[in-house]
Amino acid sequence: MIKSLRYILTEHKQNIFLLIKMAFMNMDKQTVRSSLGMFWTYFHDIIYILVFVAFRLLMAGNGSVMGMNSTVYMMTGMIPWFFINDVLSQGSTAIRNNRGIVQSIRFPVPILPTIEVLSIFLKRIFSFAMLFAVVTAFGYIRYFNLLLFLYYIICAVALSIAMNLVVSAFVAVSDDFRQLYDALLRVLIYTMPILWDFSHVQSLSVNILLRVNPMVYVVKGFRDAFVLGSTQDAGYTAYFWICVLVIFLAGSYVQDRLKKYYADFV
Repeated sequence: MIKSLRYILTEHKQNIFLLIKMAFMNMDKQTVRSSLGMFWTYFHDIIYILVFVAFRLLMAGNGSVMGMNSTVYMMTGMIPWFFINDVLSQGSTAIRNNRGIVQSIRFPVPILPTIEVLSIFLKRIFSFAMLFAVVTAFGYIRYFNLLLFLYYIICAVALSIAMNLVVSAFVAVSDDFRQLYDALLRVLIYTMPILWDFSHVQSLSVNILLRVNPMVYVVKGFRDAFVLGSTQDAGYTAYFWICVLVIFLAGSYVQDRLKKYYADFV
């Protein structure tokens, strides 16, 4: 596994400029076919948010969650989720959808998942600006913590890169895994504190089980940075980074082991 980790890190280090260049190129490629380009990404987000906000208002009224406006609570959870969801859905096909590159002997295939994560992040930057505007409009901007925001950006990108190394490899070589993965992805949003608050869970064991997901740390973190102005406890922070390290190690191993099969399956 250490050999695999060294291999992945070397590939990224030696091709850092290619990685950044292709991330920008990939971002442009995703919107070049439509006249309004990047607008459609944010238009879809706005529609998605409006539907969920309207649903919550109809079901629970305009109450508060954790002492904050329910709309702000949902927005501070959904904006980071949009980035993670794009990585889990679009990013997972980074290897499968680049057949020409994969079949090229000289191209460093293991950097493709990272390229996809960075291109999605660049495309999503405006979403965070939109969240900043909403928080300002509702009067919560005085709680905004820039250092926490930058820290959780790093957390989100690091976790996304680690997860995409694992998922993109299995999606590339197994259609059965892709079908199961797509089914699980549809319900993932309901297991995180985006549309609801974990404080409603009375069972301690269920609450702990929900928090095992490291994505919960990221979602809660952005809410802390924008509204709550607090930090998560040291134990949960240590757990998150251990998860990132373990997932990255697993992803490095999987990429190293499966790279010779990519050309046959894609």
